[in-house]
Amino acid sequence: MVIAGTHVKTTSTSLAAWVIAQAGLNPSFLVGGVVQNFGSSFRVTNSDYFIIEGDEYDTAYFDKGPKFMHYLPELTIVNNIEFDHADIYKDLDAVKLAFRRLMNLVPEKGRLIAGWDSAPVRDVVASFGQNLFATLETFGTCDDANWQARHIDFEEGMTRFSVFRDGDKWGEFATPLIGEFNVRNCLSVIVAADAWGVERKTIGDALATFKSVRRRCEVRGEVNGITVIDDFAHHPTAVRETLAALRVKYKDRRIIAVFEPRSRTSCHATFQEAYIDAFTPADYVIVSRVYDAQRAAEMGGVLDISKLIDDVAAQSKPAFAITDVAEIVQKLTGELRSSDVVAIMSNGAFGGIHEKLLAALSTKVEPFVSAGG
Repeated sequence: MVIAGTHVKTTSTSLAAWVIAQAGLNPSFLVGGVVQNFGSSFRVTNSDYFIIEGDEYDTAYFDKGPKFMHYLPELTIVNNIEFDHADIYKDLDAVKLAFRRLMNLVPEKGRLIAGWDSAPVRDVVASFGQNLFATLETFGTCDDANWQARHIDFEEGMTRFSVFRDGDKWGEFATPLIGEFNVRNCLSVIVAADAWGVERKTIGDALATFKSVRRRCEVRGEVNGITVIDDFAHHPTAVRETLAALRVKYKDRRIIAVFEPRSRTSCHATFQEAYIDAFTPADYVIVSRVYDAQRAAEMGGVLDISKLIDDVAAQSKPAFAITDVAEIVQKLTGELRSSDVVAIMSNGAFGGIHEKLLAALSTKVEPFVSAGG
């Protein structure tokens, strides 16, 4: 099973490994993150089942083809397709071509499980016409997917949703994961697990006990009612979806977004406008410096942090450009209130900001007032 897509493939792959393991199939797996249920990013077994994250990024400095072209999948999940990795791909069409080649690897006896909420995924599937080898299964929240997630609701720490297959009610499921994008993750894994013969109850029990992946909305600590979260989000879509999910979970609390443009794509001017919308769910925004401005300049343009902050501030919310981690920590320590949620987003270490902020909050002498007072 190869699980691919511009976003959420690490979480989906981890979830699939857990579900298939709970079914007693003892899968080997390789994931681009630490799966908290296993405490590891990989496992090697003697079973016939193998689950791997299919990355569209280049394989190595001597092999610029995507990693997922080195696998021969029986099942392939393609959750979504967007333009990303501006250092590797020229445009969205180039990304779509790479995913078309992946889909072409799935044999006639296999299944392509396609995220139907993603227009580019639909485009790539349509480009095959009648020449797609594999059996196609579509999933999403849209009305025309084979598998649909409906009646999505978050309550008592769990996201609950109903699954319909070809219009008929198929099951009820719950997961501690938050956000509609994670419902789609669960739905894709449900489709794949069903293809491998896993019973519905086993799928449901596994979804409900999944602990997620490190650095995916991971709570790093709580001090005086202030929650500090670490998330890997860097593409503007991932930033927006992460903040929107946190808004649902912490609906009565102030959301503070702290973002480091570190990946090759997030440093680039391509997404200048997209980041404005990405921070809409947040109440307070801090953006650090562009991590590799020289590389971004060589690629054709650097994200303008000053302009981004001006545009975000125009949404009538506090927004600041602060370069130094120590200065960010000092700023937050002076302004955070009890019940605030701090979402720190970067695909790197971000100078150890999580531990530094928690330490500073722990040693603050002045009392923390509540968000309402």
